Amino acid sequence: MKEKKLLWLTSMCILLVLAVYPSAGYCSDPAPKAIKIGAVVSVTGAYAAGGRDLKAGYELAVKHINADGGVFVKEFGKKLPVELVLLDDESDTTKTVSRMEKLHSVDKVVAYLGGFGSGMNVAQLATAEKNKVPWVAVTLAVDAPLKQGYKYTFRAWDNGTMDTESMIGVIESIPKEKRPTKLAYWELKDDWGIETGAAVRELCPKHGIEVVSYEKYSPSTTDFSSLIMSARKAGAEIVYTTYIPPQSLTVPKQMKELGWRPKLHFSQRGPDLGGYWDALRDDANYILSCGTWDEAYKYPGNKRMVDDYYAQNPNAKFIGLPVGAGYFAAQIIADAVQRAGSFDREKIREALSSTDFVTIRGPIKFDKENKAVLKEGWRQWQNGKQVLVYPVEHAAGPVLLAPPW
Repeated sequence: MKEKKLLWLTSMCILLVLAVYPSAGYCSDPAPKAIKIGAVVSVTGAYAAGGRDLKAGYELAVKHINADGGVFVKEFGKKLPVELVLLDDESDTTKTVSRMEKLHSVDKVVAYLGGFGSGMNVAQLATAEKNKVPWVAVTLAVDAPLKQGYKYTFRAWDNGTMDTESMIGVIESIPKEKRPTKLAYWELKDDWGIETGAAVRELCPKHGIEVVSYEKYSPSTTDFSSLIMSARKAGAEIVYTTYIPPQSLTVPKQMKELGWRPKLHFSQRGPDLGGYWDALRDDANYILSCGTWDEAYKYPGNKRMVDDYYAQNPNAKFIGLPVGAGYFAAQIIADAVQRAGSFDREKIREALSSTDFVTIRGPIKFDKENKAVLKEGWRQWQNGKQVLVYPVEHAAGPVLLAPPW
């Protein structure tokens, strides 16, 4: 009798547990095989040089994350590998949007990584927001699109104001008796060029830098002779602009043909890409480019990334900036997924908002508009090598003034 009563009580306890915790009666869904992260990048077309470097950075980061065992996801109680689903938009903004939709609806990615260049990334912003998929981009330097109250889009990059502040920092690192102070700004007619121009007009006069020439050009411009002659006539010693990559190759050649070279040539976007030195050789010397990331940085993991890149590319003379940028963007996403402990996109978004993480380019945090606050760096071509010249505390050497041709 006692045994029957005990059996009855045991059965009732089991039924009670199942009523309160229904999932206790069967196995939960198995853990996914991988963490799918999507990226739409220009591997062909006008932005291909930067896009291929960015792709290499994403792939190298995923390789290292997975070699270290993957990312621990608390929801599944285990580490999972990262799977990068990367599509080529052919440098076409229309294709960028359709590819992002595929990543969301077909591939079911938990987060997006951005493309190369401000124009291509601006095309991705609204799609990421509409799909409520967290998106982390580098090589996006414009502010205007980020002031729309978007929640899911994060920029781990500098902007025109940061670029200009650091450009001034480079100039001020030169001894006063040798310091050039007359600047020509060439405004590329896109958001980045316009915003940077506004920063030039605001900040340069405060630091004793005179803007002696201010000209405009379009992304399709191939003949820069009028801008070069205008700067020369105005007595400019410095040229500062935000070329698209092919223009950064065209202008030094045209400067040489016209027999004029500024003492400092700040050429955002282009000289920091793989193949630049091979295309220009000695004519690339003294040109400065963006240094948001550099081989010289001493942050954790940077040497590993640099060494592995050269091991995979033994003929490479230097590492293009987007390689490092892509790497640290992927680090940021992986860190957020781990802290979210889930594939829930809202939790990943919340984790990104509270990012406080040291990447291969240093500490990363986001402000209230989901923009990273960074101290921009600058690199200069010196005898076939890109030398980090700013910020001074990380510099591998001083900035050099270019002599006449």
